[in-house]
Amino acid sequence: MWRQTPLGRTKKIDKPIRWGVIGLGYMAETFSCAIDGNKDGEVYAVASRSLDKAKSFASHHGGCKAYGSYDEMVNDKSLKLDVVYIATPVKYHYEHVKLCLEAGLNVLCEKPVTNTLAKLDELIALAQKNKCFFMEGMWMKCLPSFQKACQWISEGKIGLTEWVKVDFYKHEHIRDGHAIYNAREGGGILRDFGVYAIAFIEHFLKGMPDSFNGNYRLSTYGIDADWQIIAEKNGVKAVVNLSSNFGSLSKAAVIGNKGFIEWDSQFNRTNHVALYDASGHQVDAFSASYTYEGFEHEVNEVQKCIREGMKESMIVSLEGTHNTIQIIDILMKA
Repeated sequence: MWRQTPLGRTKKIDKPIRWGVIGLGYMAETFSCAIDGNKDGEVYAVASRSLDKAKSFASHHGGCKAYGSYDEMVNDKSLKLDVVYIATPVKYHYEHVKLCLEAGLNVLCEKPVTNTLAKLDELIALAQKNKCFFMEGMWMKCLPSFQKACQWISEGKIGLTEWVKVDFYKHEHIRDGHAIYNAREGGGILRDFGVYAIAFIEHFLKGMPDSFNGNYRLSTYGIDADWQIIAEKNGVKAVVNLSSNFGSLSKAAVIGNKGFIEWDSQFNRTNHVALYDASGHQVDAFSASYTYEGFEHEVNEVQKCIREGMKESMIVSLEGTHNTIQIIDILMKA
């Protein structure tokens, strides 16, 4: 079987992983192209609240099966789906993940996976009860650049980690109809692109911080638009700066007593990291080429886990997702 992609045709293996897709916007299109280009994956069925939209989307992805109802696709046992990718707005994640897990389907859900810790806890328990694979789409952790940095740290290249630094800046233009700009729908930057920064420090602090606090500014639209967050765990400190009003580089670093690693801007999607010694001289660097903006690595991770019968990813662990949402929950309630 062959599948046409924006970059040419891809020959599929026999019996590739069957993907269902819920929510057919920009992210679903981007991610589905990465599946199309993967020899071990196939966009097998897609669902929207509009059948016409689903049919149009399907026509770009091998003429796969199209549904005008999420329930209809999820409960169609004849599909024998291996996993469902959920790319609906965040406010719908909980109900759509629950729908799939109750049907016994494996799930990859866009980030943040839920907007409260209580909802996430319920979904994790349901996934475990029904023996389903469940993962948040924190593709940053799947990227080769991120994995190379983790390798350098585990090899002792920077010594003992002392400081984690993340800057994430965007000069946003308020656009009606987008949940991030709507206070009534839980909008704001911490639950939007801020989730990358929190996931980053949680990972390199090696878990839930012992202490953390944040200062923020509410915009005239009633949403959090700027943050400064400080966290600490076992003597390792982390500092996060977020803004939707400041156009600058969005870089990150992990600093140790023998050197440091720097992520190029934009740190959450960069294909390049550099290693420096304690005197600031570059001693190594790593770059990787992306075929589908790097999403191919997330596709590979999910398919590997499913092939091996795993119920969660060791790269994007449920514990890491839980800690990240817990930190955000506490900061938003402070």
